Amino acid sequence: MKKFLATILVLAMALSLMACGSSGAAATEEPAEEAEATEEAAEEPAEEAADEAAPASATERIIILNTAVLELEASDQPRGDEMRPAYAFADLIESVNCEGNDPCQTIGSDGYTADEPYDDLLKKYITLEGESAPILVGEAQDPDWATWEVAYVRVGTDTFMTSYTEEIPFTKVFEDIGMVEADAYDFICSDGYTATIPADEIGECSLKQIEGRADGIVPGVGDDSLWDLLYVQPAE
Repeated sequence: MKKFLATILVLAMALSLMACGSSGAAATEEPAEEAEATEEAAEEPAEEAADEAAPASATERIIILNTAVLELEASDQPRGDEMRPAYAFADLIESVNCEGNDPCQTIGSDGYTADEPYDDLLKKYITLEGESAPILVGEAQDPDWATWEVAYVRVGTDTFMTSYTEEIPFTKVFEDIGMVEADAYDFICSDGYTATIPADEIGECSLKQIEGRADGIVPGVGDDSLWDLLYVQPAE
């Protein structure tokens, strides 16, 4: 009898151990499935975020800001505790028939990029004088968050470009702003004079400050200088 009871007890213990092992395996497998589900959930928001972060539109027209402001009147605007002569972006946009819309960005000479909602940009001014210029100023611009040495201001498919250095190659400009590709480009002066430059000659072109003007330096045009260059855009 004792031997029979001992046998029953051994069988019971064996069945108990098998049940525990089976339960442990299931517990081990379930977290793995949960981990896969967690990874998938983590990947989905990242993909959605990538879709939402739409790339900036290609630039279809470059506007030389130094030339565009020649017909505008500056007003004294604050930058911190000082006042600087500056031009209203609302006037600039209107004067060059810019289709004002988002996305807008300011891009510094060091490549720093800051978003500028279009409605906010309309309330701001740009100065070409003083420390860190070109720089946005005015009551609507927080001086501690302004982009220093503004090289470009993108407004939709237009890009305002400043002449803040002695000479700037247009190959660099095209790369910086993502200029739309074309077979040739029109370089248009403030007086309407236009030089059409084939795309394969853009490497010979630059913007240069000459006697206070922002001139286009292009091949095959007199002394190679286009006085008061205003626009660069795909040739019609």
